[in-house]
Amino acid sequence: MRLMRATVFAAIAIFPSILLALFAYWLLGGNLQSTSPDDFMYIPCYGVPGLCILGAFILGLKEDLRD
Repeated sequence: MRLMRATVFAAIAIFPSILLALFAYWLLGGNLQSTSPDDFMYIPCYGVPGLCILGAFILGLKEDLRD
């Protein structure tokens, strides 16, 4: 049950993490109108969503401590 809950949390976290990554890209000065691959930033585009999805997965793995 914990693994299923963690997977669902991570799947639901995909959309907000992409929005957060887009905001971080814009905040760090990324050019939103450019089609050149030279303007790509790895940390906002891969790091931010990865950390959000990993965090949601870890939260889903935690046991309920209610007794």
